Amino acid sequence: MKKIFILLIAAAAVFMMGSCVKDNMYEGPATISKIEFTPGSVTFHDKVNVTAEISDLRGVTSATLKYSVNGSPEVSAVMDNTGEKYAAQIPEQEDKSVVKFYIEAVNKLGITAKSEEKTYTVSAYVNDYTSLYLNELNGKDKFIELYNAGTADILLEGVYIQKDGQTNWTCDARTLTPGEYLVLWSEDVVAEHPDIPQALIFHSGLSAKKAVRVQLFTPSGVSIMDFNLVTCVTAASASYSFGPNDKVWYHAGATPGAANELSTTLVEGLE
Repeated sequence: MKKIFILLIAAAAVFMMGSCVKDNMYEGPATISKIEFTPGSVTFHDKVNVTAEISDLRGVTSATLKYSVNGSPEVSAVMDNTGEKYAAQIPEQEDKSVVKFYIEAVNKLGITAKSEEKTYTVSAYVNDYTSLYLNELNGKDKFIELYNAGTADILLEGVYIQKDGQTNWTCDARTLTPGEYLVLWSEDVVAEHPDIPQALIFHSGLSAKKAVRVQLFTPSGVSIMDFNLVTCVTAASASYSFGPNDKVWYHAGATPGAANELSTTLVEGLE
């Protein structure tokens, strides 16, 4: 009985010692997120303010904005911070300049993190995205359609789409004219459409039977449209189609590259 008691005490001591061992702190790069720039449509009069959130459990020792103009050598700008919010500025550039930038952050372990690259083109006029729509989403044929419902051209360069929080398509240097449609196809159906340009392929699937969130953003990270199907009440037999007049979504037949089919069946389960 005495031996059993001693063994129990020893086992308890081992358990207590094990429970007191601290988890190792994460020893990877810092996290760089929520990269945005203003103004959203850049003219040759504008200085561009770039912001981001940078976090690291051990602390960030430096953050640098790195940018190039028309392929020229990179320029570095030290980012100031308030807590985890970091900011720096890109000076004015000439009309039609293409500016590419990214952010580097170094933590206290000396590990460098690098963000995704962002691009904007300087324009002589302010680009208006209010007439740019996510117009049709089709999980059966797996395409996403954009539409310019306005009366002016929309420069799409840098406009991007996220599916379930992950960027799956960023537009190249192209313009969408008034009344024009742009159809993007999933990489899942590329084999069925060998003529699709690489620039019009989004890198994820799209389901007609599951909840899904598809978001359209300006190049600066401002939300244009947000299709957030939190509950798939009724699977889409064809498309989720947007009604620009009443600003609601309908179940309708597939019409890639053309006006949406008229329907009265509303999409349920949207947030």
